[in-house]
Amino acid sequence: MDLLQFSLFFVALLVGYVLVHLRLARFEEHMQKLAGIRTLDERLRILAESFEKLRLDKLEQQLERLHDDLVDLREATTDVRQAVYEIPQPTVVHAAAVEAAGVAPIVESPGARVLALVETRLVQLGYGKIQVLTDLSEVRAEREVEVHVECERAGMSTKGRVVVRNGAVRDVILQNVATMFP
Repeated sequence: MDLLQFSLFFVALLVGYVLVHLRLARFEEHMQKLAGIRTLDERLRILAESFEKLRLDKLEQQLERLHDDLVDLREATTDVRQAVYEIPQPTVVHAAAVEAAGVAPIVESPGARVLALVETRLVQLGYGKIQVLTDLSEVRAEREVEVHVECERAGMSTKGRVVVRNGAVRDVILQNVATMFP
């Protein structure tokens, strides 16, 4: 064997050793990951034991109680629904139908329209016992009107004003009577 053959054999042996060493290093990393899986498996076992310790029956009882309370609440709200003030929808009558019936059309005054707008808006906001303090007999529809009102909400008296412009409520400014006094 001459020197060239020996050198080639030695280099091949060295390359083989490096490849085997790299494979062993990868295998060690893989084994470390598997050791991590073992600890993960232990954690999962502990978690499963802690779930068994939880009292699911107590949670089920609380859910049943909540269901019963909701049923009672639904029954109580059906009684309240009768007490809710509902705004009736206006019926639209065409002028042709009025003429065909031979009845003179009713002309609503601008003051009545403003009064209806103010009352409707306050009822929508949940107010009751509405008293309009402003005289609306000489109101013009095209002008801005400030209507002073007294009303009640949840048993508390309220005073303020409602601004109506161009047939629509633009602003509602109300204040509880309790907050007006020191």
